Amino acid sequence: MKILFVSPEMSPFARTGGLGEVVGSLPIALKKIGLDPRVLCPLHEDCKNLPIKMFKRKIIFEAEGQKIISEIGRLTDNTFPVPVYFLSNKKLFERNGIYSDDDGDYPDNWLRSCVLSDAAVKIENCIKWKPQIIHAHDWMAAPACAFLNAKKSKLGSNLNQSSVLTIHNLEHQGVFEGSLFPRTGLPQEYWSMDGFEHQGSINLLKGGIQHADKITTVSPTYSAEVKTKQFGHGLEPCLQFRAADLIGILNGIDMDLWNPSKDTAIPHLIDQESPLTGKAICKQYLKNEFGLSSEKDLPLFGVVSRLYHQKGLDLLTSILKKLLKSNSAQFIILGSGSPEEEDNFTKLAGEFPHNLGLKIGFDDQLARRIFAGTDFFIMPSRFEPCGLGQQYAMRYGSVPVARDTGGLSDTITSQKNCSLRANGYLFKGLTPKSLLHELNTAINDWAEQKNYLHLQKNAMNLDCSWESAAKKYLDVYQWSLGNP
Repeated sequence: MKILFVSPEMSPFARTGGLGEVVGSLPIALKKIGLDPRVLCPLHEDCKNLPIKMFKRKIIFEAEGQKIISEIGRLTDNTFPVPVYFLSNKKLFERNGIYSDDDGDYPDNWLRSCVLSDAAVKIENCIKWKPQIIHAHDWMAAPACAFLNAKKSKLGSNLNQSSVLTIHNLEHQGVFEGSLFPRTGLPQEYWSMDGFEHQGSINLLKGGIQHADKITTVSPTYSAEVKTKQFGHGLEPCLQFRAADLIGILNGIDMDLWNPSKDTAIPHLIDQESPLTGKAICKQYLKNEFGLSSEKDLPLFGVVSRLYHQKGLDLLTSILKKLLKSNSAQFIILGSGSPEEEDNFTKLAGEFPHNLGLKIGFDDQLARRIFAGTDFFIMPSRFEPCGLGQQYAMRYGSVPVARDTGGLSDTITSQKNCSLRANGYLFKGLTPKSLLHELNTAINDWAEQKNYLHLQKNAMNLDCSWESAAKKYLDVYQWSLGNP
């Protein structure tokens, strides 16, 4: 089966977060089970020095008499296990950021989205390879589902091609002025309540949801949540309408790339079967790195996160001073985001330098040392479509303390639900009090050790691989083509 992934980003070439990680990992897992996946993404500024061979035939995007000519190139050095194609258009894609720069989101993101999506449907004319599935990722690739339907309407529906749309984060929808729709290259009849129109504006993700043959989210719990007013971000009626074609599949992680028994970025390797020695050395190294006190052996909690409202870290700042004053635990925070959140953590780190370590920014190597050196990992997210942080942390023996939502609910089993399989702590209430209760429970369990070690062992043994997800995506592809 031939599958074309269409995405604005892809690891390791250009990415901003989890979307790029998925598009860089899932195709490899699909290839391992015998499929023929390939990837199309824009040739961003970060990608232009890659070894790429351009195809002779160009791709022409047309709308309202305007023609935009782009080229398709293929990565030639065989360092990536599946074929990768880049859509080259210097004016549209060779910019400082994928979606935005220091001045904010690019105002022509609607056009960049439509040019990429249109190319996904036309690429077969350039590369002499016809995908059976066009697998679009998030709002910027979502119109590909509609461009495919327009092609079917023009050439006939018997093309043996279908579309799958994966929603990585429903909060980001691609909303633009409605007056721009005639310039999108999409049929005018798609400008309707059943298409791209939403409250008078273009909503690119909504249009993709309406036109995709099948829709996935990045965890089973999130697929249920997006149909509710609390998590639907205004699109819950569309997702309720498409409920029969919607399924949640949990993202995996690269188990080789995130392997504490082989990771050279951490000060001591960690044996999954007997992690105590490795964890202890990594913990002391991390405490020394941040200048934390070793006068008393305390549980060490870690945070690696973007410091934004979604991540719920304001719940932590509300109670952190109380915990630090009690001298019952230590904390290390790595992240960046809103100035207010950064300032809150900076003030606390200045007041309690021996129990709170802080680095504003992001550093992959340091993140790995935090996963390896902490006893617990905190994720109090307001919503979390999947969450990769908790999976990395568990792999490295850091027990998660997280809010009961989205992919966190699907990867973490609390003692309240099943003590035998328990691998972390979950809290439901979106309040500082709820988080504090769970943190205190974790601190008490750590002091007793027996229960903590049981949780840690289960966390490290969780199967986070892409293999299971790949098989489920194969089922979705078959389903989208009308095969049982």
